[in-house]
Amino acid sequence: MVNRWRRLAWVGAAAGLVLLLPPPAGAKTYSYKVKHLHAVGGCQGQLVMGETDVRYETDNRSDARIWTYAQIKKVDRGYADRLTIYTYEDQSLQLGRDKPFDFEFLDGNVTDELFNFIVTRLGRGSEPATPSTPPGGRYELAAKHSHTFGGCQGTLKITDTHIEYVTSHEGDRRIWKYLDIKQVRQPSAYRLELYTYEDQTLQFGRDKVFRFELKEALEPGVHEFIRRHLTR
Repeated sequence: MVNRWRRLAWVGAAAGLVLLLPPPAGAKTYSYKVKHLHAVGGCQGQLVMGETDVRYETDNRSDARIWTYAQIKKVDRGYADRLTIYTYEDQSLQLGRDKPFDFEFLDGNVTDELFNFIVTRLGRGSEPATPSTPPGGRYELAAKHSHTFGGCQGTLKITDTHIEYVTSHEGDRRIWKYLDIKQVRQPSAYRLELYTYEDQTLQFGRDKVFRFELKEALEPGVHEFIRRHLTR
């Protein structure tokens, strides 16, 4: 059982300053070394269960995840050292089918205490706590905009009126009002996709998607901040 520090981007007089905030007093956290089982092979990382979310932290960034309990449909333990998390995330090539994540525990077992800790938090309708206005007026995320070949480095600035991508690559600079954004997807904790109403060249009528690789995991509160402004 360990206490974890959470990172919150603070944008003010000192741009880029990162403020570390401890979890609430008495908050429980369970952390285990695990292997995420793939169809072939797998990858190792740390599975962390906290009061508000479950995190899979791994060097394989395409597999890293942060789920709030409202995003988890159910959990199952077929063996003492196996935990399956069923999420509402759709599987590729299996439209509409919820995606399971199978974990093999490498330094412990799925105890009754741990299993009950997760189960009693499932289905909670509460969303992650999000300030009405970010500290300093905006969130800043260091990011790489992925191109068909390569990409460019920059910063995503998220405010209550728009999202801006600032980069030295002039042709990639953008400012989107929330009305210009159709939807936002988060394939993993380190990836963010903006679906805009901007038409793609030679693909008339098809929404243009901007895919970003984030330098740090996107906290649920920031994603919820964006989602709330999209649905206004």
